[in-house]
Amino acid sequence: MEHKIINTGDYLIVVDDSEIKEDDYYLFTWGGEQDIQRFKDQESDRENHKSLYRTACKKIIAHLPINSPILEGVDLLPTIEDEIEKLAKKDAVSIFGNDFSLASLNHQSQFKSGYKKAKEKYKYTEEDIDKAYLAGMKFVGEDKGSYKEFIQSLQQPKMPVAFECEMVDFEVDMGLGEECVEFNQYPKTTTNSQGLTQWVGEYIY
Repeated sequence: MEHKIINTGDYLIVVDDSEIKEDDYYLFTWGGEQDIQRFKDQESDRENHKSLYRTACKKIIAHLPINSPILEGVDLLPTIEDEIEKLAKKDAVSIFGNDFSLASLNHQSQFKSGYKKAKEKYKYTEEDIDKAYLAGMKFVGEDKGSYKEFIQSLQQPKMPVAFECEMVDFEVDMGLGEECVEFNQYPKTTTNSQGLTQWVGEYIY
């Protein structure tokens, strides 16, 4: 299942419309500003967000910190470095098959090195040029910031826009016999080296 990624600058996050309960983290969006908050089951919190809850508050169901603390109790997305590892292995398998020989391992190492170098050298794509052209067209009569600011934004590392998560089926017994068993899908997860729950899948750029 494809999930849109929201980049807050401090986190890459995935949100949904499920109920926000005590100690859940959520994204509060208002007036173009975004803020990550933790819900406390207090009357003040409920009053503050009662009128905005459905449209402005979205529960955070997965995240990847960017030089920021981990959100306790929220599933993690894989690190970007893990994605490069996957791409390297996939490319090696296409050439060497499932033969994990020295040649295959060397190929993966070269792939990762080349991938990182390419990200440093080739900063602009055809899509970037198209964005720059459209931004330039909008400069006339509008405050769109400086040219240098826009070019600098293109030089930033490419970040994923979505995450394709593997899903697993779960049977839910409604307690009324075999005819009342429902099937729900949940993100497939694994446990990372820190013992934290992490989604399984691939980033989309």
